[in-house]
Amino acid sequence: MSARWNYELFIDGAWTSGEVDRAIAVLDPATEEVIGEVPEGTPKDAARAIEAARRAFDDGPWPWTKPEERAAMLIRMAEILESRSADLRELIVAETGSTGYLTDYVQAGGSIGMFRSNAAQVQHVLEWVEAGAPTIGPSGMSGSALVREPVGVVGAITPFNFPFMLNVVKVAPALAAGCTVVLKPHPWTPLDAFEIARAADEAGLPPGVLNVITGGAEVGDEMTMSDLVDMIAFTGSTATGRRIMANGATTMKRLQLELGGKSAHVVLGDVPEEYARSIGFGGVLTHCGQGCVLGTRLLLPERLLDAYRQGLVDAARSVKIGDPRDQDTVLGPLIREQQRERVEGYVASGIEQGAELLTGGRRPPGLERGFYYEPTVFVGTNDLRIAQEEIFGPVLTVIPYSGDDADAVRLANDSIYGLGGSVVAASTARAYNVARRIRAGTVTAQGVGVAALGEPGPGNGQGPGWGEGPTLIGQSGAFGGFKQSGIGREWGRHGLEEFTEVKSLSWS
Repeated sequence: MSARWNYELFIDGAWTSGEVDRAIAVLDPATEEVIGEVPEGTPKDAARAIEAARRAFDDGPWPWTKPEERAAMLIRMAEILESRSADLRELIVAETGSTGYLTDYVQAGGSIGMFRSNAAQVQHVLEWVEAGAPTIGPSGMSGSALVREPVGVVGAITPFNFPFMLNVVKVAPALAAGCTVVLKPHPWTPLDAFEIARAADEAGLPPGVLNVITGGAEVGDEMTMSDLVDMIAFTGSTATGRRIMANGATTMKRLQLELGGKSAHVVLGDVPEEYARSIGFGGVLTHCGQGCVLGTRLLLPERLLDAYRQGLVDAARSVKIGDPRDQDTVLGPLIREQQRERVEGYVASGIEQGAELLTGGRRPPGLERGFYYEPTVFVGTNDLRIAQEEIFGPVLTVIPYSGDDADAVRLANDSIYGLGGSVVAASTARAYNVARRIRAGTVTAQGVGVAALGEPGPGNGQGPGWGEGPTLIGQSGAFGGFKQSGIGREWGRHGLEEFTEVKSLSWS
């Protein structure tokens, strides 16, 4: 039997059982056992949390604290979470089915650093006041300044795939900017959100500044339609993003929407056969394909298809599917039976539409418990459902093409989404020139030439005086999408600025 985690709602600085006596049971997707319970929140609970956040913003003191004071609070929260990192990791593995390095560097410990990075950004990077030069006017000396202010009350709504990381990526910058927050995690993965509330409570965050509630779509509607909420920060499906846009339009809310993706992994025509064998297969293994930015379309030059088929056989054979707590496990479970059935529906559609199934396409034998599904690879065309729609499972569609750069760009951009992408060529320069033509928010370019890499040397890649080592997830860069992959950016300075308004002040 797994450990159990039980929490109450966190509203206005107090733990409460909520309006109704109903609970949400949380399952371990690897074992199907119940690992915890939280109260099932209602629209009335949401309204209470929103009112608390509104009071905490309007009456203070949080929005009026100095950036360094807010930064100190975020650092205290980080220290509390870091002190519980082992327990937090255990919870996240049980709640999400996440495996190995992904748990350590993205899902759990690696995400805590966003509290520290936003603390640094809000003090040392974000320009709160831009003073203009004095001017002479009819009434004498006059002047102006541009100032930043917190946007207000933020409703944060997060999905099930990377819950702790996505909770932090919304809460940390919002608090750093001086906003107050109502956080609603997904009903399948609510537990770790309450660990953030626990850290806030123990750190001494003022009541109402952070509230954590639960519930389904009706609670989300209360948040997105309330005239007391100034901004919605959401990660999830494009379909739900459209609903939030419609709801938020009634009060002209600020929106930060990180939505779906169908990212193209582009292999250009000069890549050698040795490299092309099973390329892109790792994307569908990452968190069982439950990632919006994963490269689930592989654009492969036709001449490399035979080599790819041969390499894929060995790659698929080496994948260990099973318990995410086992350090040798490569592929863990999908989050729920509903998600597995969704994947099976897409696999059936690929077969019906004439795609060639290279591997997978079934539940793995011998695993009677847990929501497991074999990594699945099709060869098909870019117009199939499996190539155009977000599956959110371990399914890769290989799309053979001529190998010409213009064809690669055309196919990569032939999607309603524009979240991510990657380009591989024999030289980094060629990959870069294609990558810059792909309409997506995050694109990587990689050269796979045979030149030896230099040793990192002293400091393991850091120069003298640089200080800390390389940053972890969400601490720099800017993450978000083009087209129907969303609005706005997360991470780093750009993610922090999303939670501010710019005001022009003038005087005479």
